[in-house]
Amino acid sequence: MSINEFIGIVTFLYAVANPIGVVPIFLGFVKKLSSEKIFKLIVIASISVAILLAVSALLGESILRFFNVSIDDFRIAGGMLVLFIAFNMFQAHYGGFMQTLEERLEAEGDISEIAVTPLAFPLLVGPAEMSIMITYANDLDGTYEKGMLVLTGLVTAALVAFTLRMAVPINIALGKTGINVITRVMALIVASIGISFIMAGIKNHLPGLAG
Repeated sequence: MSINEFIGIVTFLYAVANPIGVVPIFLGFVKKLSSEKIFKLIVIASISVAILLAVSALLGESILRFFNVSIDDFRIAGGMLVLFIAFNMFQAHYGGFMQTLEERLEAEGDISEIAVTPLAFPLLVGPAEMSIMITYANDLDGTYEKGMLVLTGLVTAALVAFTLRMAVPINIALGKTGINVITRVMALIVASIGISFIMAGIKNHLPGLAG
């Protein structure tokens, strides 16, 4: 894996996770929490993100074989899911998994409840991100390549943690409009790669389309 490919995958994962778009939701979660609890929440959430991405990269192919699903079928399905996420990002919809008041009151006593669900999953890492890691893992050969893919997940998790740590200044500097603009720009990246996944899967199923 070249440095350009590494940076490209990290950028793609970060765009799909869209932590900047999650900033308003995150601030709503931590509104009444102490700085110590906020730090703990960020640490748990970022570790959860790293684990979810790493597990997807390392075990995804085995899971597909268990369910007898071909990688090209999964690539098409994953691309469609990524496109769905991109369309939601275009509309600046990133609060669809907000907790209900009852769920939040129940979780406030345990920060890990909020950090893992819904913050890490599904707000930051959902089926789309996991599909991306499984697809890339199938396209890479060798332990080194898989290790580098896992590393992209760790770097993405670190960037997510940094973004959440800077949530207050980001929210002040960008405001709701700025966050929506950045979210839509990221959506263009997400949508274009989602289409490439779909086209690759279709071409592999129907090689005549490739000319």
